[in-house]
Amino acid sequence: MGRRPAQRGFTLLEMLIALAVFAVMSMVAYQGLRAVLDADRISREQAQRLADLQVTLSVLERDLAQVVDVVVRDEFGDRLPPLRLRPGGEAVRLELVRAGAGGEQRLRRTAWRLTERGLERELWPGVDVVDRDSMRVRPFANLVGEQQRLGVDSGFAFVVRTASGLERVDAWPPLDGDPAATQLPLAVELVLDVPGVGEIRRLMAVGQ
Repeated sequence: MGRRPAQRGFTLLEMLIALAVFAVMSMVAYQGLRAVLDADRISREQAQRLADLQVTLSVLERDLAQVVDVVVRDEFGDRLPPLRLRPGGEAVRLELVRAGAGGEQRLRRTAWRLTERGLERELWPGVDVVDRDSMRVRPFANLVGEQQRLGVDSGFAFVVRTASGLERVDAWPPLDGDPAATQLPLAVELVLDVPGVGEIRRLMAVGQ
C-alpha cells in the first residue's frame, strides 16, 4: 500500500503576505470608491446651485421687467424712486416697485439683497416702506459652499443712454441726479463672482 503524499498548508509568512496584499487592495478600492462618491456629491451640489441660480435670475428678470415708474415714500414720508441702489454700506440692496403682485395690492415694493453666499429677496406688503417689520425675506440662491464667499466684484450696475451713447453706472439714481427722480435705466446688469467658476453676468431689461 503506497504512502499518501504529505499535505502542506500555508505558512505563517505566506498568510501575512496574503493579508498585506488584501489590505492594500482594499485600501485602493476604498480610496477609488470615496473619490467617485465625492465627485458625485460635488456634481450634485453644483447642479443644484446652477438650478437655484437659473430660478433666481428668472424671478429677478421678471421683477425688473415689471418695474413701475411711480414715486413712493419711506417710513419718514420722504419720496423714494421706483428703483434705487446706493454704492457702499453694509449691504448691496437693489430696491424696486413692481406690478403683478396679485390680490388687492397690485403694486409691491421688492428688494434683492446680495449676500456673501448668494441672493435674498425682500418683500413688503405694499409700495410704501412704512413698517419694516412687515417685510419678509426669502433666501434664493446659495451659490458657494459653506466655507466660501462670493468675490468682491459681485454687484449690480445700470445701463443708461446718454448723448454719447450707452453708459454703465454703479448707482441709481445717479449720484449727480435728483434722488427722487422717476427716470429708469435701460437695463440692470448683475455680476456674480463665484469661486471656482468665475464671473457670471446677466443683463436684464427694466420696465419692458
